[in-house]
Amino acid sequence: MPQYWLRAFAEDGHVLGRRRRGGAEHRTPVRRAAVARHFNTDPLADGERRVALETYLDRHVDGPCAPVLRVLREGQWPLDEAQHALALDALAWQVVRTQAFRSFDEQVGHHLFPALWAQEAVGYSEEQLGRPLSEAERLEVFWTAVRTAPDPSVIVDPRSALRASIRAFERTQGLLAAPGRRLVLLRSAEPLLVLADSGIALRRKDGTFGLTPPLLPETIEVFAPLSPTCLLISTPRAHYRPHRGLTRKIAAKANAGAAAWCQDAVYRPPSMPWPTHLPLAESPLEVRPPRLSAVPAQQPAGPAPTHPEIRRGELRAILEQLSHTPADQPPGSGTGGRT
Repeated sequence: MPQYWLRAFAEDGHVLGRRRRGGAEHRTPVRRAAVARHFNTDPLADGERRVALETYLDRHVDGPCAPVLRVLREGQWPLDEAQHALALDALAWQVVRTQAFRSFDEQVGHHLFPALWAQEAVGYSEEQLGRPLSEAERLEVFWTAVRTAPDPSVIVDPRSALRASIRAFERTQGLLAAPGRRLVLLRSAEPLLVLADSGIALRRKDGTFGLTPPLLPETIEVFAPLSPTCLLISTPRAHYRPHRGLTRKIAAKANAGAAAWCQDAVYRPPSMPWPTHLPLAESPLEVRPPRLSAVPAQQPAGPAPTHPEIRRGELRAILEQLSHTPADQPPGSGTGGRT
């Protein structure tokens, strides 16, 4: 969580953090709130290359975006075209640079790993036999491999989470910039909003805050509390009325999202009371296990899905760095697992 974002919820440099486990609250300096050491560092690089993504976020995201979010807190609206683009960047990065997104990515990988392992087992069996398997044989090999698949940790790729966040940023930014979506700024005269350590919350069309894929359907709303009195929303809907301001009803929805989407803690100014009727579950959101089925292919497989193009040169270079194993690393290190 960027410190400039947290400071808007601080008093005398401190926030009150309420943790999931036990619900105890602690007065915490901003510099120690929502912090994860080495969260964006490259474990297989040294020197400046090790912190290439952190440096990029500092120079190209937090540095330019902080002034834009500040003028939003101050009530400047609407934004000009350049400011609007930076606000979208800030929201998109806040979706993918958090422990909540990393947990989502890891859970999806854990659920899909047995099927991917089984798919590889089918191909390996055909290679070893020197012939295609029959439909019955393919299904037998597939389901046997699913049942006997090892733990995903057997394929360790310490960089996959970093690559996933970069690629997910491109998808997220594209979604938020799509025609038909808009940004809405709502303000209140009194503090009503709390802030999750994820910064944002994704609210589905049915009003839930679930983590189950797809993570970002076209109908998703992004709730981003910018201060206790200021809420920024990315939405495809037109039912918000900015002239009515931030109502208690909308603030309650945003706070419910913060309670659902936090990984560990929710923060508020020390002088602001904890919102009434806002429970904080002991565990964060979970991806529901998929229901797996398999049938013999009736037609040749189509082209494999591709990742979106990384349009920004500096970010593309970082992704390239994270996609190749350094020469001094042992074989297999950083090359397997999800991308």
